[in-house]
Amino acid sequence: MRDKTGPEIEYPTRWGYRIVGTSETDIRAHVLELLADVEHELVLARQSSGGRYISLHLNLVVQDEVQRLAIFEHLVQHEAVRFVV
Repeated sequence: MRDKTGPEIEYPTRWGYRIVGTSETDIRAHVLELLADVEHELVLARQSSGGRYISLHLNLVVQDEVQRLAIFEHLVQHEAVRFVV
């Protein structure tokens, strides 16, 4: 059920995800597989001082809420991903 108190989003729209995980290589491969036919940008944003965690920013145009939420769900299910914002 959609939260009616949230902001109204007009689609298509540019959307960003911040992905925090343990393996840049594995996350990049997962994103490439997930978004093979979708133009997107994935950039390394930060790496923890010990090198244990990395943060990547994924930016793309989503066509609708269903696509936006499906991408989120696929991202959080990957074993190298700790969380997605």
